[in-house]
Amino acid sequence: MADPAIQRNFAAGELAPVLHARADTVKYATGLRTCRNFMVRKEGGVSNRPGLPFVGKAKSGASGLIKLYRWVFTAADDSFLIEAGDEYFRFYQNGARVELVIADLPAWGDSIVYVVGDLVQHDDIAYYCILGHTNQEPPDTTYWYPLDADAADATLAIYEIPTPYTAGSFDSPGPLRFAQSGAVITITHPGYAPAELQNLTAGGDPRWVLVSPVLTDPEIDPPDHFNWTPGIPGPSGGHTLAYVVTAATEETYEESLPTEPVSIADVGMPTELTPDVLTWDAVAGAAEYYVYMDPYGNGTFGFIGVATGQTTFNNPGLAPDFENTPPIPRSALFTGTNNFPEMSTFYQQRRLYGYTHNKPSTVWASRTGFRNNFTIRSPIQDDDAVTFTPATNDLAVLRHLVQLKRLVILMDTGEWVVRGDSDGVLTPTAISLDQEGYAGASRAFPAIVGNRVLFVQARGSVVRDLTFSSDIALVDTRDLTIYASHLVNGFTITRLDFQQVPHSVVWAVRSDGVLLGLTYLPEQDIWGWHRHDTANGLVEDICVVPEGDADVLYVVVKRTILGETVRYIERLADREIDAADVAHTAQFLDSMLTYDDAATTDIDGLDHLEGESVMALADGLVQGPFTVSGGAITLDTAASLVHVGLAVTAELETLDLDVQGSTVRDKRKRVQGVSLLIERSAYGFEGGPDREHLTPQRPDFWKPTTGVVSERIEMNITTRWREDGRVVIRQTSPLPLTVLAVMPYVEVGG
Repeated sequence: MADPAIQRNFAAGELAPVLHARADTVKYATGLRTCRNFMVRKEGGVSNRPGLPFVGKAKSGASGLIKLYRWVFTAADDSFLIEAGDEYFRFYQNGARVELVIADLPAWGDSIVYVVGDLVQHDDIAYYCILGHTNQEPPDTTYWYPLDADAADATLAIYEIPTPYTAGSFDSPGPLRFAQSGAVITITHPGYAPAELQNLTAGGDPRWVLVSPVLTDPEIDPPDHFNWTPGIPGPSGGHTLAYVVTAATEETYEESLPTEPVSIADVGMPTELTPDVLTWDAVAGAAEYYVYMDPYGNGTFGFIGVATGQTTFNNPGLAPDFENTPPIPRSALFTGTNNFPEMSTFYQQRRLYGYTHNKPSTVWASRTGFRNNFTIRSPIQDDDAVTFTPATNDLAVLRHLVQLKRLVILMDTGEWVVRGDSDGVLTPTAISLDQEGYAGASRAFPAIVGNRVLFVQARGSVVRDLTFSSDIALVDTRDLTIYASHLVNGFTITRLDFQQVPHSVVWAVRSDGVLLGLTYLPEQDIWGWHRHDTANGLVEDICVVPEGDADVLYVVVKRTILGETVRYIERLADREIDAADVAHTAQFLDSMLTYDDAATTDIDGLDHLEGESVMALADGLVQGPFTVSGGAITLDTAASLVHVGLAVTAELETLDLDVQGSTVRDKRKRVQGVSLLIERSAYGFEGGPDREHLTPQRPDFWKPTTGVVSERIEMNITTRWREDGRVVIRQTSPLPLTVLAVMPYVEVGG
């Protein structure tokens, strides 16, 4: 008699072949031999992955790589995806490219003062202002950047901004990096001066501006026309006195650089009756001014007082405080080709830069509270800019700066933590660097998951996590690919990103274009890998953007259409199925478009899939395959809601039947049948003991043939004696399938 061998969850995901004998581990009991285009759910079941609806064709196409980045606002619906291509940025929001109605843009005028970011229309073409001016008529490319019209609707223009970043700069020597703080993104690359991408949109048309180079000195200027009159003029005074003045901004009180020193010789020391009188011009936005004096001719200026709301200062003989000196400029910090930083982040109200060709291990931090201010003072103050280099035993290269409970520095040779002073505060005199590990990191961007950082280990084929233990003095790391080493051996991971909602998945791009997923819940000690592929396509980049009540994965897919290489931006669909509206919510096709209108058999607008074999889900029923011709297909029967795209094959294969402490592994077995516990799933999938003997699963004759069910179903499969006792489930239809448990009925022989 056959007995059921129940597998109640699949949280371990796909296991490496070298573990296929480890029935003594929990991972074996919850693992799979194959998990292809199935996602491990955080509850433990598996669901066939949703499709990748088509968002748009990338501008660069075959000419170069495309990279994806995000700009996140507190309101998720206001977040943006940024397409970075060959010397341009384009923008997407909620699955749609940002476009402009050309006729709604203001007409160019010859008397208008234009600034960078302004939009106009001229001769039915939209233009973006790239240099402030008056009376410079489009299409003058010194001042105006033309926007491409939408190929499908010439009344629309695709919003984009020009950039200096060529496609070749995205991977060599390191990727273009984005670090957001507030509405500003800091862009770094060792081949370009640091820049800021600013979103200045305030209702109406979009307004994005790229500002470069980023300053390293205070944003407020020192006063102009500074001078002073001695209270006791020469020639018999016998002293040489010098003064400088700085300005402070109204809101933040950021202090400017000092004026040029004004020195006068042979004067007397000022007194209350004969004070030195200092004057200067007002500085726009200044709340007060700070005065410093050098009474000894040493070139060292000490603070003597404040002038609030006025442009004069009387010195009655105040004693300079040489513990408080004016800021020292560092204007040339990141100038010159070999001095551009590769990375940036923000930590404890400081902007940090790291790695230049000249100093590949060095970190620079701005003054506290001022992201563009890298000034210092002498003697050094706690809020001054900080510069430090980890003292390694070899020539280590900085890879990433990550803010966690402490500042984590990932080098190519190991992991470091900046602990700061006794309160954990980073200051110029309290850095406290500790090396915590020696795994090292690659250049692939790390992903932050709660209080953990996931990073790709040096040489690119291992993913590790790093977290602080309950004692913040200790750091733990572990290899997350050890149970699925076959998915990474011989490859490298080029990109990581984390999709927290709905299923806590870390997505990874493999060097051969395969998309890997890691369902990761560290608080439950759960991590399970799954792999994903797409017909006629290679995944080159990914980016997760919060939208509405979920996090959405966008991908760049390189496809070959009619012999031409194209790059498409596609967006992972929502996986939640509404049982009352399967026709809308079942989106399981790649590069998919949706028709939703009057019933018809003619579906057009499919030019991006010309010549491809596609499937259709038409009013909830599967039709196809069809070959796209002239950008269209003809359905077998008319429908009003139609999803059309490339078919996705999802496969689930269990491990060999084995139980620790038994001899079942070395006995022959026959799987006589299988029960599946499924949830919100549709019939139409196949099952069997192997891929060559699959049987289509149909509902019983008294059950409806459409819609979804949540129930235990009996599968009739081809039976024969085998060594393994495996079960294979395959879904090729664009319909949902979620498996919560597999219960094979196995007869064990000798």
